[in-house]
Amino acid sequence: MDDAFLRIFMGGDIFSDAGIDVIEKKLKNLRQKYSIDFVICNGENASGGNGLLEKDAIRIFKAGVDVITGGNHIFEKRDGYPFLATEKRVLRPQNYPSGVSILIEGEEETPGRGFDFFECNGKKIAVLNLQGREYMAASLDCPFRTAASCAKQAAESDALLFIDFHAESNEEKEALALFLDGKAVAVCGTHTHVQTADERILPKGTAYITDLGMSGVADSVIGSDAEIVIKRNLMQVLYKMENAVGETVIQGAIITVDKGKNCAISIERIQF
Repeated sequence: MDDAFLRIFMGGDIFSDAGIDVIEKKLKNLRQKYSIDFVICNGENASGGNGLLEKDAIRIFKAGVDVITGGNHIFEKRDGYPFLATEKRVLRPQNYPSGVSILIEGEEETPGRGFDFFECNGKKIAVLNLQGREYMAASLDCPFRTAASCAKQAAESDALLFIDFHAESNEEKEALALFLDGKAVAVCGTHTHVQTADERILPKGTAYITDLGMSGVADSVIGSDAEIVIKRNLMQVLYKMENAVGETVIQGAIITVDKGKNCAISIERIQF
């Protein structure tokens, strides 16, 4: 790849041990095949399909991921809080409330951060993790206003801004992308574990896809055992979910960036 360009891979939710295993087995080959310079993957479901523990994050980093983003399940494993609070390369949604210790005596701050700067081939990269509000359980700060503030900081630092928007609503994801068109290099959705086919470059140079998909078992229901999920739907009984086993896949998108213009010139959807 020409020095004037960067290739960034943004990966969908890594789901359970199967997702970590396929990242360990195939990510280095993917990086080599497509000359990828930097990797951002969502890891909120990496530990047993729900949450993220330090031991699993370390496996993901060793496999070649540079930054792990999160979402609504990132806080599920309380044992992971100290790591989340101290590890710069693990992000949780930036628009979660902070400063709880001011309001409730003895309580800690919301662990972690959702926005930080990294370096790749002499270029500064800003990564922002956000969570949507439509059809999501948590009542969070406005992702649009949070994104605007972080985009301003990225611009002031001459950094390439990449956003993982962890959200249920396609409308909300697309609206945020168009709101940030020309201010972010890429706005890529996660959360549904179902890869969409609407990847494109928006009019002002922002790469967009509604959902990056999932790294995990291909023949599953968003990572879970299909037979159990079908039974739950047929019987309307909440049988315990189990993680699927079988052939695995890495899903995501490769964004090619013009370093001089700070904009995306292409986005390629990947199933590897």
